Amino acid sequence: MLYSALLSLTAFMFCLSLFLVHRASVLENDFHKLQGDIILQLNQPRSEGVNGKMAKMSKTREDLSSLNISSSRVKREQGSCRAPTSFLQLTANTNKQPDMRGNIAVIPWTVSLQQGNAISQKENRIVVQEDGYYLVFGQVLFKTPSTVMGHIIRRWGSNRTDTTPTDLLRCLQEMPDGNETPENTCYTAGLVQLHQDDELELVIPYKTQANFSMDAESTFFGVIQLN
Repeated sequence: MLYSALLSLTAFMFCLSLFLVHRASVLENDFHKLQGDIILQLNQPRSEGVNGKMAKMSKTREDLSSLNISSSRVKREQGSCRAPTSFLQLTANTNKQPDMRGNIAVIPWTVSLQQGNAISQKENRIVVQEDGYYLVFGQVLFKTPSTVMGHIIRRWGSNRTDTTPTDLLRCLQEMPDGNETPENTCYTAGLVQLHQDDELELVIPYKTQANFSMDAESTFFGVIQLN
């Protein structure tokens, strides 16, 4: 009897142990699963937030890069379509003699530098092809012993009925006295508004016997378009 009771108690305890071990294994698996779910839930927003920010930053960089490229392309296209600045510079033509017209002397000119279509040469005058503002300049190196030497840059209007020129710029320079080889440069420049078909001329007034240099670096006349 006692043996049978002990045997039954042993069998019960063994079965109880197996049940407890099984439950413990199930609880451990449930715990690990729950722990994994919690960790996943905790990590998922952070991962998505970081990835989202990185994606937004990457997209922002791409947008800025695209914007910079587009801006640079627009500037290049605008620069390539912009008409070049027009200018014209004349220097004395050493193959010709100055043209004497009553009480003025006109220097014979030849083109030394030219760009664009807004300015051209006609005989000894500069012709404006477009309305706008221009920088007009002129220089003459005088070698005549006298009290004062100088030149005038004047404009002939596009209106052909107007036969009187308008003085734009005037340059006067006192010449050295008592020098066997007197030399003095007279330079003038200014901003003026000109119209299409206006003609500019540089003349030396009241000095028909004036002696001046015909060197390109000493005597010149020109116009630069500003707009």
